[in-house]
Amino acid sequence: MSIQPTPTTYTCPACGWSKTVSPRGDALMPGDVVEACPACGHEPLENREANAVQGALASFARKIKQALGS
Repeated sequence: MSIQPTPTTYTCPACGWSKTVSPRGDALMPGDVVEACPACGHEPLENREANAVQGALASFARKIKQALGS
């Protein structure tokens, strides 16, 4: 039985870019962990546990993306 990790928000301290990811389970997929900012290339990124709204939106976006086949 997989245990879903808590959603995480990654933020770039240099340019302010951010992304919240909500992994499906304990096996992380590409895009579930962000190492460097895709906008400016800064690393490391700051990461923190996402709040309830951010987590719900990230989960919803992942489900929509899967439904559309992207």
